[in-house]
Amino acid sequence: MIDDDFLRLYFNNNPDGVRSILSVILQRNDLKILRSETQSKYRSLSGRSITLDIYAENQFGKKYNIEVQRADTGASSKRARFHSSMLDTKLLKKKEKFDLLSETFVIFISENDVMSRDLALYHFDRRCEET
Repeated sequence: MIDDDFLRLYFNNNPDGVRSILSVILQRNDLKILRSETQSKYRSLSGRSITLDIYAENQFGKKYNIEVQRADTGASSKRARFHSSMLDTKLLKKKEKFDLLSETFVIFISENDVMSRDLALYHFDRRCEET
């Protein structure tokens, strides 16, 4: 699955394949993936654009960006933050209320343990410290 060509062929329009991966990563069996696509391009007017390896949406309206990363240097928390912000820019139309913004998840699958703590999964979360 770490190979780009295989990833594109297998996961494009394959909601069941994406559901299998998300079930393992999120430890949930209740997800139904409504759609999945590979190599979705998100262009930014400010200059930096991205291509999502896998984009998926579940039955609850949650959106997922799954990135498969071979190089250890590409799976950083700041890159995930940028991907998240790019997803957000596409989820609201002009003048729509921010409350309509869907919950999004950016998931990096890396070949190696990029955090070097001998864990299979690492969770990053944006949250208010006081609540």
